[in-house]
Amino acid sequence: MKILSYKMALVLLLWIVPAQALSGEIAIIVNSENPVENLNMIEIRKYLLKEKISWPNGSKVRSVDRKGLPPERKAFLNEVAHMSPENLDKYWVSKRYEKGIPVPPRLSGDLQIIEYVQAFEGAISYVNADKVKGTSGVKVVGTVPMP
Repeated sequence: MKILSYKMALVLLLWIVPAQALSGEIAIIVNSENPVENLNMIEIRKYLLKEKISWPNGSKVRSVDRKGLPPERKAFLNEVAHMSPENLDKYWVSKRYEKGIPVPPRLSGDLQIIEYVQAFEGAISYVNADKVKGTSGVKVVGTVPMP
């Protein structure tokens, strides 16, 4: 009887927890025309935080962030930026005033981010890894685990 109750609990858990939460990672995506194929964690951080402002081919880096605090943004903040949302806001204000680097746009979700990255050669962002599978116009250059 106990085995049956464990199975029922697992089925119930899988039914309650959204599929997005089960994904396990975010994909770092760039426009498919970008010459970069793979980025390590340090490079991902430098491009997303605009510590590097141009790609090897000379195109301008156009990083994109997310609105709110969904699991994907939590993973970005914890695993890539190593900042709280408040510290990231302060970072961008500092970048803007010290170097004239614009604050990245914040978009609502994976679909908007994918469309933005498809539209701009220098774009880079992060989305739920499950949402980018089979999508044209973007390529995955790295992954980051979701905590």
